[in-house]
Amino acid sequence: QATAAQVRNSTKPVLQRKSTLSMAVARRIALFMALVVAPAAGRILRTALEVDSSLGQPPPAPEGDGVERAKDGAFAAKGEACQACRFAATGSCAMYKSCVCYATNAHFNVGGVPDPTDTNHWAWACGNEGGSKYELCFAVSNELYQDPFGDKIDPNATEVPVSRRSL
Repeated sequence: QATAAQVRNSTKPVLQRKSTLSMAVARRIALFMALVVAPAAGRILRTALEVDSSLGQPPPAPEGDGVERAKDGAFAAKGEACQACRFAATGSCAMYKSCVCYATNAHFNVGGVPDPTDTNHWAWACGNEGGSKYELCFAVSNELYQDPFGDKIDPNATEVPVSRRSL
């Protein structure tokens, strides 16, 4: 008759062999997943994400001219900052629908410092969340028949995209 200690010691190599065998199988499965399944899933995902060009449209052309910044990196006047905002926002469908242009002068007087010669450092933003120093760029008196830039639109026109319907 074998003692309990002998039985325990005799089953140890079997358990170690099973553990080693299961580790080898797990490694092979992981290697198979990495080499075969992951690339196939990537191809499927990439194919699913490709956009059919016949369904979409290119972004609209920006309206107006792009405005050059001054030497200091800001715009020299409020009108220039507003035009830069309009140029950026009309070149993107998402910005066209959501951007309300505001401009602010980033120049602030500092006590004890001589007055600078250049006091126009205008910047634009799509909203006035920056505070009361942000001024509305384009007055819109009739939101139903004007776009966010004050241009008249015809809601009944169908020959051009909605974002560019003009009277």
